[in-house]
Amino acid sequence: MPVFQVVEYKGTKEENYLLLIKQLKALVEDEENRIANLSNASALLNQFLTDINWVGFYLLEKDELVLGPFQGLPACVRIPVGKGVCGTAARVRKAIRVPDVEQFPGHIACDARSRSEIVLPLIADGELIGVLDIDSPLKDRFDETDEKYLQMFADVLAQYVK
Repeated sequence: MPVFQVVEYKGTKEENYLLLIKQLKALVEDEENRIANLSNASALLNQFLTDINWVGFYLLEKDELVLGPFQGLPACVRIPVGKGVCGTAARVRKAIRVPDVEQFPGHIACDARSRSEIVLPLIADGELIGVLDIDSPLKDRFDETDEKYLQMFADVLAQYVK
């Protein structure tokens, strides 16, 4: 059983994200348990990303998203598909980047400190599994590079949690 060691990310933002995805693969490739893989993925993102206050997963059950493994304060347990940022990302099956959550109609505030958010769908074999949700206490924390590589992270992970 490998022991995870924190790596100092010294490259460009893109190189660091590619290293993160490599670390993810090493953590999940020999494990079949969905909860274990989601738990390690949330912990990995929590140690990698700066200026965040919540990172975790909501998993699709019927017509709602149910809280899965996460790092951060206790969170909303159930979110209807189509509601809030997570539910909207699940409905449209696309990443949603919100620079200012106060400007997003119907935003669900689980942590009052959150000012920006990114939500990325987890899709495997054409089926929605859930979403990856990341909140930040800073406005406009997430950019196009974050979106691109976090979606790659979510796409890799989805293959191990379907």
